[in-house]
Formats: sequence, structure tokens, C-alpha cells
Amino acid sequence: MNSPNEPAHTPEGTATTPARPRIGRAVGSKNSVPQARAVRTREAIIAVAARHFDTDGYGHTSINTISATGKFAKGAMYYHFPSKEAIAEHLISDWNRTLDETISEALTSGSSSTAGEKLTAIFTSLARQIAEDTNVRAGMKLTLEPTIDSGAAFARWVDAISDIIETAITAGELTNTSTTRRLAWNLCAGTLGAVNASAILHENVD
Repeated sequence: MNSPNEPAHTPEGTATTPARPRIGRAVGSKNSVPQARAVRTREAIIAVAARHFDTDGYGHTSINTISATGKFAKGAMYYHFPSKEAIAEHLISDWNRTLDETISEALTSGSSSTAGEKLTAIFTSLARQIAEDTNVRAGMKLTLEPTIDSGAAFARWVDAISDIIETAITAGELTNTSTTRRLAWNLCAGTLGAVNASAILHENVD
């Protein structure tokens, strides 16, 4: 018999009954429901802003416009993004990631062996994503918005394409001329120009 000062011995094989976790909540973690709701709200804000940036332009879109269209409370808006510029920077960041992934895929693909094939694969993929994804399209258009990052994102795009062309020139695949060295800028500017002109002229340009 145990003394009053000695702990009782737990029989071997008898496990302590664990506390039952709450539904929808991992043990030791915060409730996931509010977190999931916050993620959905954040994504919804980005999507609504992207639509306005795409169709109305960055300068003609305000926080009030985004809030009214999405029926977002101002508190929720500012909780996720302190300003309209912050939303635009997020979309540009997504565009940069899309660009990096597209270029990486084209460069590692066995079917794209020449510089011409690589560039064709990159811009064909980008065109498809720009056409299908409003967020990507808005992010691309915002790369020329001078009030956000002074065109740094567009320069980044041109530089990434220039690297492919420079490699091809060094390998003797492309001729080293001023026209060839201007090719990256022409391709990127031409893509942006076509997308913007298509929207202004209301033409379905693939």
C-alpha cells in the first residue's frame, strides 16, 4: 500500500487517455478556420484588384473601388494590404515568379534546343498564361507602372530574355548585331503592347 506521500504506480500497459482534439483543429495549433477565412479574403482582394488594374488601369483604381466591388470591410482591406501599391507589388511579384518558372521550364526542356525554340516556348507559354489568368495579366501590365518600382520589373523581364540571346550570340547561334541585341526588348515590349492594344481596341488578339 502506498503511503500518502508516495505517488500511485500506474500499471504497465495502461496509457494515459489523450485529450480529444477539437474538430478542424490540430493539437497544439490555433484554430485553422479563421486562418483559412483570412487566406480566402486576401486572395479575393487580390483578384478584385487585379480585375480593376487590368481593365481600368492602376491610376484609375482606388482602394475604395476595390472595397466596393468586393464588398470588403475597410478593416479587412488594410489588415492584409496597407495600400493599393502593396496589392500591385504582390501582383508584380507573382508575375516575376511566373516569368522565372516559365523561363526555367523552357531552358530545361529537351525539345527547346535552339535559342529560337527556347524563345518561342517562353513567349507561347507566357501568352497562354496572360490570356487565361487575370492576376498574371495585371501583374505584367503593372511592370510598366512608374509609380510602383520605376519599371524595374520590366527591366528584369528584358534582362532575363537578354541572357538567352547573349548565350546564343556567344555560341555563334545568333549574329552579333544591334538588331539581335535589341531583340529581347522588342519581344517584351511587343507582348505588352499587344495585350494593352487588344484591350483598348476591344479585339480578341491571341
